[in-house]
Amino acid sequence: MRATHRVALELEVDEAPGQVEPADWDLQDLTFALCLGLARPLRTIRGLVLDTDRDRLSTTLQAVAEELEQTVQLYWLATARPWPAVAQVARRPRPSLDLLVELEQLAALTRQVAERLGGQGL
Repeated sequence: MRATHRVALELEVDEAPGQVEPADWDLQDLTFALCLGLARPLRTIRGLVLDTDRDRLSTTLQAVAEELEQTVQLYWLATARPWPAVAQVARRPRPSLDLLVELEQLAALTRQVAERLGGQGL
């Protein structure tokens, strides 16, 4: 079965004057830079990858809402009790309880706006 996936890379790039900015590269530019050794992958970036040039605005906001909801849920779990599945989140600074509530509200509002935009075909 063939599927499409979005992957974000962090690259180290040998930049030269007059060269196209890496943020403006298309797939051919990326392939060329990797083959010539002008760009070296440092790591893959986990998490949300957006294509604001091609995705509908409602799709983008829906993805942002889902990612925010998942992140807030992890913080709530880490606040409730530390355990191995949330150990990575628990080691980072955590938002205060009032900010967690606001983040939940923001995610819900973002989801509502995405649904309204989708209803308008955006």
